[in-house]
Amino acid sequence: MKRAPQLALAAFGLLIVAIGWARAEPLPGVLATTMPDALFRGTATVRWLGIPLYDAALWVDPAMRPDSLDYSLPFVLRLRYARSFSGETIANTSRDEIARMRVVSAEQLTEWHARMRDTFPDVSAGTEIAGMNVPGVGVSFFRDGVFLADLPGGEFARAFFGIWFDPLARDATLRQKLLSASDGRR
Repeated sequence: MKRAPQLALAAFGLLIVAIGWARAEPLPGVLATTMPDALFRGTATVRWLGIPLYDAALWVDPAMRPDSLDYSLPFVLRLRYARSFSGETIANTSRDEIARMRVVSAEQLTEWHARMRDTFPDVSAGTEIAGMNVPGVGVSFFRDGVFLADLPGGEFARAFFGIWFDPLARDATLRQKLLSASDGRR
């Protein structure tokens, strides 16, 4: 990866540090000064058999059309976990969901899975993992605001975020809640 994209990712990554979870709060810290028009798009709780697994929230570029996701624009999906999971479990589940929705070669899926296993940390209740779509670059991952890794490639970005946003996503209600335009800027 060239130095300029790395610097851009690092600078944009600082935005993640400042994003808050409270729905009614104004844009906090660095995000308020560097991306003051960022829009809070939606939030939802992901459950399995009624048990909360994590809360998901989406922030988008103001040019993003309501009820859609444009991969040519930056956006951030943030997960706040409600329980403990190993990084391997998160990577395995992500791989399985990508495989379920996408036609990718076994070789490509194996490569992505290895990168996700190397990137995703173990989490406990309250841990926040953010994935940032960086147009033309890929996905930057953060844990509690601290940079973890870049996973390059637009194809990976579409496949990974497709877990929540693809029309074939497992939970259409979750997809709609995340993509629903909010009434205000957050």
